[in-house]
Amino acid sequence: MEKIIRSNWKNWTTALLLAVGLFVLYLTVLPDHLVTINDGGDGGDFLSAMLTHGIPHPTGYPTYMILGQLFLRIPISSPYFRVALLSALASACAAGLLFLWVTAQVVRDHKLGWLAGIVAALAWGTAPLVFSQAGIVEVYGLQSLFFMINLWWISLLSRRSESLKSQVWLSLLAFIVGMSLGNHLTILFLAPVWVYSLIVFRKKGNPSTFLILQIALLLAGGLIYLYLPLSARNYPPVNWGNPQSWTGFWWEVSGKAYQGMLFQIPFVSLVGRIGAAARLLLDQFGILGLVIGLVGAVISEKIKSPIRWILAWLFFSSLIFSLGYNTKDSYLYLIPSLTVFSIWLGIGAIELFDIKWRSLPLGNLAGLALLLFLIVRIPFTRQTVDARKDNRAILYAENYLRSAPQNAILLTNGDEDTFPLWYYHFGLKQRPDIRIILLPLTQFVWYQETVRHTYPDLVLPPDIESSSTAWGDAISKLNPERPVCESRPDAKASYGVAVSCPMTN
Repeated sequence: MEKIIRSNWKNWTTALLLAVGLFVLYLTVLPDHLVTINDGGDGGDFLSAMLTHGIPHPTGYPTYMILGQLFLRIPISSPYFRVALLSALASACAAGLLFLWVTAQVVRDHKLGWLAGIVAALAWGTAPLVFSQAGIVEVYGLQSLFFMINLWWISLLSRRSESLKSQVWLSLLAFIVGMSLGNHLTILFLAPVWVYSLIVFRKKGNPSTFLILQIALLLAGGLIYLYLPLSARNYPPVNWGNPQSWTGFWWEVSGKAYQGMLFQIPFVSLVGRIGAAARLLLDQFGILGLVIGLVGAVISEKIKSPIRWILAWLFFSSLIFSLGYNTKDSYLYLIPSLTVFSIWLGIGAIELFDIKWRSLPLGNLAGLALLLFLIVRIPFTRQTVDARKDNRAILYAENYLRSAPQNAILLTNGDEDTFPLWYYHFGLKQRPDIRIILLPLTQFVWYQETVRHTYPDLVLPPDIESSSTAWGDAISKLNPERPVCESRPDAKASYGVAVSCPMTN
């Protein structure tokens, strides 16, 4: 196992160069202000929660919250830039680990294994979808890093662990795998693979006590979710679910509010989504990359059986979930599938390398064309995903807050009009005189309690759970001395939000 962990200095140097190069590339598109481009609209919610030590929308993302708060301590630029830096660094490190994993675990006996690793890491790291998430405040860059750490842990479990050094590595990885549960629960797609790998680990002759230790460390990492009830005790202004009680905790962690969106896709829409997923795959790797990747998938039988079946499971489980989750940004769940396809792409590239027709080295030409495509497309991809050009959220929030009457109550109705205001009001502490009420959440007692603690000066109705916004609507009548404004998402309005202000009580 030590040999696998150490690899060799050339591979480590290559991995480092790939990671550093991609990190520098990602830095060139990091914005210093709130953006919603690249389906990064949740950034305002995440940042508001981090800056107030609060809890964002389900499933709470405690690992992302804690790491984001650490990055907020970096004394450079703006809060948005600092947390986006986490996405850039995590994505770049994931690409480096991908290179090492391919060369050490997939094609380690092939003379061109290093080429497969470079193709896989470069194809993945410069794919438009991956690139777009590496430059914004979102969980998917960090999720990619955790995905690769999971693959390393799974792979190392398949070998006998005898030395103290290898046991320490495995123990550290097991704990990090547990912590990955606190970033995004889709990491649970790997759970069947965890179980299989632990069984193999025991069959390899490793002691049962060390197996128990691995399981214990994984579960210990999962205790990161204690962040939620501990933070909720202080009633932060961003406090989804108020998970101090078991009911609130389960509502938050299980994503109960979103469960109705899972596999509720009409057949006609499902067909359209399948076509869109195919087009997205083509957009990530080009026609040549798509063909070579499919070739790699077909001939992946040359990989030892556990790994090839693991890759197939991860590709299709992520694909099926993405197709069946009825939200406009569900395509983001395809990133693990893109990771697997990048590995197939690397396999296909080296298998085709020696193909000749008469005296023409077709394989060499195809490989060269693929590398040129991956490199040449970088400026175009960078221009497409560059989040710095997106000013819609800050223009909306700054204009709205500038024009809102003194001591106004701002009633909001969706993510698009709420999260930017939360970022400025709670996160950056601007306009402390206003009161922001998110109407759709006023049907929940946990939100009513949060409002009561956040704005003790408001006259509020008694706590009551209902399926309507009657509780929120009553606030303006109970506070007649305050002007009332209301906003709601509207694609036809300026900045995507329609605002009416002031309203009379």
